[in-house]
Amino acid sequence: MVAFSLFWWDIYRYGIFYFISFLILYGFLFRIGKRQYFRKYPWMQKFLTSHLDTLFICLILWVLVWGRLGHFFIYHFQDLLQDPLSVFAVWKGGMSFIWGIIGVSIALFIFKKLTKATIQDFSLLVACILTFLPLGIFFGRLGNYLNQELYGIPFMNPWFSETFVTLLQNLNFLHVYPHVDNVLRINTNLLSMLFEGFTLLIIQIFSFFFMIKRKQFQPIRLIAQFVLWYSLFRFLFEYLRSDSQLEFVGCFTKSQWFFLGFFIFWIVLLLCWGKKKYALE
Repeated sequence: MVAFSLFWWDIYRYGIFYFISFLILYGFLFRIGKRQYFRKYPWMQKFLTSHLDTLFICLILWVLVWGRLGHFFIYHFQDLLQDPLSVFAVWKGGMSFIWGIIGVSIALFIFKKLTKATIQDFSLLVACILTFLPLGIFFGRLGNYLNQELYGIPFMNPWFSETFVTLLQNLNFLHVYPHVDNVLRINTNLLSMLFEGFTLLIIQIFSFFFMIKRKQFQPIRLIAQFVLWYSLFRFLFEYLRSDSQLEFVGCFTKSQWFFLGFFIFWIVLLLCWGKKKYALE
């Protein structure tokens, strides 16, 4: 959806939300650098105060490219073959968070190699980014909602009173997507905003500053916490998303298999290295 036009250039809401997400993340990391929480670790401190611009250029490019490619590979592969340039039409929406994560991982790995960062420095950086990443998820889901995409399954009401259903509609947990049909559907975007975005952001920020206050930073624990909670929320919401009902492989959807594997992998890492602490003073 077009928010406004600047001369001959249309500015889309979806792009604005991504820009706001990156801008706020940049501000948070810059503020952390100014507070010098990681002054004991020269590479990390120098990065937060001097090299944020380089990282964010890499992140933005890789998130957009891989997120769009993933969306087409999973849902619209035939469209990609017929019109390869459509992958650049980011204003139309359609981003795969799974592939976006892959893109971010590749960008960070390249950045690590170019700057010759140690595993310790790398884990500290990733932990800081994942502390505030839920904010980007929140705005991304808001963009999905405004674009009327990723709608939920039809709402079936065997138990709830009419008054309660009306309340859910007024709170926008139930929504009609006119471009699809006139059926009342579960607003999975709002649920994702509340849980994958807002709730997970509160959990991450609380844990981050709790570690800062204790002067004992545990990056693997912070990274694993993000992955585990996000995987759990996404796994559950897959049952409510209409598009996901078409991609079951066995007893789970394609995305659920991915997040289940992710969940188990990070449980193992958390048990093995989750107690690793870095003193901040």
